[in-house]
Amino acid sequence: MGDCVYFESRGVGAKTHTCQLHEQCKLTHGGNKYASCDKCNDSLSLADDKFPNEWIDPLYVIDRFKHKTDSLRNLLAGRPAFLFCGGPSALEFPLEHLDQKGTFTLAVNNAAGHSRFTPQAFVCSDPPMKFSHSIWLDPKIMKLVPTPKMSGRRDKLRMKKDKVFSRLDKRVRDCPNVWGFKRESWLEPDDRFFLTSGACWGNQDSGTKRTGQPKTVCTMLLGLRLLRYLGASRIYLLGVDFRMGPGCWYSFSQGRTEGACESNNRHFSVVNGWLCQMQSRGVFERYGVEIFNCFSNSGLRAFPHVPFDIAIRDARGIVEDKPDLEFWYEKESCPKCDSWHVWCENQSRVCKDCEEKWEADKRPDYNNKGKKKGK
Repeated sequence: MGDCVYFESRGVGAKTHTCQLHEQCKLTHGGNKYASCDKCNDSLSLADDKFPNEWIDPLYVIDRFKHKTDSLRNLLAGRPAFLFCGGPSALEFPLEHLDQKGTFTLAVNNAAGHSRFTPQAFVCSDPPMKFSHSIWLDPKIMKLVPTPKMSGRRDKLRMKKDKVFSRLDKRVRDCPNVWGFKRESWLEPDDRFFLTSGACWGNQDSGTKRTGQPKTVCTMLLGLRLLRYLGASRIYLLGVDFRMGPGCWYSFSQGRTEGACESNNRHFSVVNGWLCQMQSRGVFERYGVEIFNCFSNSGLRAFPHVPFDIAIRDARGIVEDKPDLEFWYEKESCPKCDSWHVWCENQSRVCKDCEEKWEADKRPDYNNKGKKKGK
């Protein structure tokens, strides 16, 4: 069963292996508490025709108490979502529309504290002290953080008031709506981006040694994996400029030195290459997600452009800002054909399928042959 996408060997010739879904498994039959791989109903290979529909994202996620959980997997149930990064191009769009009902936005780093809207989720990878206390303490924002940031010396926070920083009396694990995920510091631009139990954000020194890929990390990559884990079928990128220069830093108040801009632009070039490779190899399509960029002049060339207004309409679907709440508590199916396609106003009712008309307080009674009783 070595071709199963959830299967990881613990060493050459080892009999004990790791299953990303069921933890430890045995290749041989035995009277232990772990199921044999050849009896597993979840076994799946890339070559299976059923792969796109049956693949389960194995990302390792924990709750605030460090208990493994699957409760966030497919939370969005296939709905579209926005990935909001910090590029200044985001200011060209009516960001207030992201507050409309039906939209879901995952924001990267301090972009989650943007003054023009409130995202539903936030991801970071740097030390938590670098991000606003107004993000950490807002219960409406789901905080998704690498597991090492949830304990020890790495979960300290600070606050800022009247331009003065001070220590916050809460730590990451004390904040509302906090979740942890496993992060990997290596990346190969192929299927392993989705198949590992950790979210890959690029290559640090150990990753470069392992993969031979350039040393580069990017929190946006975590956002892509997390949105797929959450169940987004389409991802619309906002503020993904992939270029930084004098006066063109972020969509919020934060400057950068010339050296930092040059460094970021080198990172952007590498990540653009990785994502172009993955897109051309069909990786994102294989794992059931489409990605579009709302900024037509972005330095990220991997994904097609879609205008912001079209993205908003798609994200909202049929969800209304002011839904009509009248008559929902009454049964208003057609008494003749049982259709739910019924027009209601005051006491009048009209079936849009069979054109039957009636008054709400004088609902006709039909037999099972569609004829009024008594006639």
